[in-house]
Amino acid sequence: MKTGKHLALLAVCLVVLWASRFGPYTCDTLPGFTGETGSSWLAIAANGLFLILLMYLPVYDFVSLMTYMLGWEPKFDPLVVYEGEHSPQLIPVSTKARPVLYVVDLAVVGFFLLPLWTKAAYCG
Repeated sequence: MKTGKHLALLAVCLVVLWASRFGPYTCDTLPGFTGETGSSWLAIAANGLFLILLMYLPVYDFVSLMTYMLGWEPKFDPLVVYEGEHSPQLIPVSTKARPVLYVVDLAVVGFFLLPLWTKAAYCG
């Protein structure tokens, strides 16, 4: 089922990238920091890749939760996240800290990377 989750994760991320063009902003109202980006293929690909990478954890865990709630899997199987470099002494991020990680992650995506993506992809 892991391959199915990864495909569902990719589909959700691509839908977010596509749906961003219908966001509550226009090219004229995007923040000033988006002016440094051009509409080259490199800018579009880099911004899209960074968006997918930052959305990876919360979207994968959401897909995992949905497969568990729908009864397709016997237990909820979230990604294991560590706070730093991998070593035997490190313990994974606790379940209490994960929601904070999700909020910070999605805030960076929504307030910084999504405007960059929109400016590069649709306003060039």
